[in-house]
Amino acid sequence: MKTDVAVVGPGNWGSSLLAALQRAGIPVREVVSKTRRSGAVRLRDAEFGAQILWLCVPDGAIADVAAGIVERRRELAGTLRGQLVVHSSGALTVAALEEARKAGAAVASVHPVMSFPTRKVVPLQSVLFGVETQQPETKRRLYGLIRKIGGQHFAIRSAKKSLYHAAGTLASPLLVSELSAAMATARLAGLSASEARKWVGVLAQATVKNVFERGEMKSFSGPFARGDVATIRLHLEALATHPIVTGIYGSLARYAVDTLPVERKSELRSLLGMTRG
Repeated sequence: MKTDVAVVGPGNWGSSLLAALQRAGIPVREVVSKTRRSGAVRLRDAEFGAQILWLCVPDGAIADVAAGIVERRRELAGTLRGQLVVHSSGALTVAALEEARKAGAAVASVHPVMSFPTRKVVPLQSVLFGVETQQPETKRRLYGLIRKIGGQHFAIRSAKKSLYHAAGTLASPLLVSELSAAMATARLAGLSASEARKWVGVLAQATVKNVFERGEMKSFSGPFARGDVATIRLHLEALATHPIVTGIYGSLARYAVDTLPVERKSELRSLLGMTRG
């Protein structure tokens, strides 16, 4: 049986999903938006008759939108029995779709491991998708759909969902924050904005490449790897008048001392004010 999809929320992520579905030849029954957009209908006017209702709305709106879909189906003298309702939050579990589940739908979350900063379509070929559901048949169905749009799937455990999303936040938006702090520090050292961006970019891109080709342990270098306590003390003294950057430096330094191949760990622990665990 062919699957058709309704995309609810054609924003940054929804636009890329919509393009991928259309490219894969998967029928899009309707596009639902809270505002009037070309080719979209509003929630109060939607039919929600597709086999898969895919919610691409912000996390805080998922539960309300799911409840709105249930109400709309009731207005049309229908139920959600036999349909699948999906959200794409990496942080919220399927519990956010409880109203849809109580109305008879199968529920799941499918989280794309990718950044969608604008409405510009991001190709989904080879993108990883984390799938959370308690229903084996639903999982098989979604795995098949993900393969059709060119993605790769893996399972997420509901009980670990918050840690999963925290890892993603460290890997993407907070990585941007760390790189931004590095560029700000380079500017404090007298580099121009363009010089700082280029300088940090050269180091960061080489480091990321090394980490994913050789692993963390074989990519770690610099004063911490050497146990150069005097140089690290100089860093801390220079950063003392910039408390936010000092905090970032200190947190990353303490993690490095605990987990990476660092020389003179005892002295560095003392310098960084680390308590022995």
